[in-house]
Amino acid sequence: MPPIVHQEWLNQNSVRKYPLSEEATGQDVTDSFEIPNNFIVDMVLPVHSTMNLDVSKFHVLQIAIFGTGISITVGHNGAPVATISVPVATFEPNKTYHLQGVGEFTDVLGKVVIGTLDAILRSAGSYAFDIAGGRIEPSVIVPDIRGVASLCIMENDVCGELIQGDIAFEAGRNIRLIRSDFGSVTILTIDAIDGEGTIADCICDGDIAERSGIKTISGVGPDQQGNVELEGDDCLEIVPLAADSKIRVKDNCSKPCCGCLELQALRDDQERVRDEMLTMQNLAGRLEAVVSAMQSIVAASA
Repeated sequence: MPPIVHQEWLNQNSVRKYPLSEEATGQDVTDSFEIPNNFIVDMVLPVHSTMNLDVSKFHVLQIAIFGTGISITVGHNGAPVATISVPVATFEPNKTYHLQGVGEFTDVLGKVVIGTLDAILRSAGSYAFDIAGGRIEPSVIVPDIRGVASLCIMENDVCGELIQGDIAFEAGRNIRLIRSDFGSVTILTIDAIDGEGTIADCICDGDIAERSGIKTISGVGPDQQGNVELEGDDCLEIVPLAADSKIRVKDNCSKPCCGCLELQALRDDQERVRDEMLTMQNLAGRLEAVVSAMQSIVAASA
């Protein structure tokens, strides 16, 4: 059989420890599991140069193996740095996955290439690694310049479309922007300025600003805080109902003169008076008819 020549990079890595260090044992902390060489075949992890981290202390921190997928966590001296999930259903040999930073490394975004799952799926479970077992080759850790990747506008706790590229801030109504320097740090101050234009460009249907507010009550205007207080006396009591947004005015000196029984008796009397008035009207009508008849008789006999 002819020898295999010009072997590709990922194929070479599948038969050696890289991207793990040559010094790494590949064993977990219990010595019950060893990372197969053909599992992780390449990796690059950008780390901010300003953090001054010892690159020799980056290592595979944990590997969790399940029937549906595999989770990998990369750490630094025992602290998690980035993680990925590899779904078994959609896996393809030598597929690239994104390492998403966690904790203080949230904005770290690396890449890892998974060679094959054939060997590692035989050992289901969760395995932890220290530096000696999972040390990563220092050349895999590359410096990165920390910066703002994008901005977004929060609406109802939801981040809107990401804004990238050159971004300019413009002072809107009632806002003033001030740029200042504090040592090597550039500071952008956003001030709310009284009188810089507090009227909205448009008023939506139903807004309070669409209706005129209360300026005075019986010619009395508000105090410096914008309040008008209602004051009671010995008989008049002002009761605030904050929960219902109401104010109750009570007259403690006046009492009702009658109750329900007295009101019913009065109503019955009114009904009797009405009936008697109808009777009187009928009698008056009949009397008028008799008088008219007598007048006719007298006129005829004259």
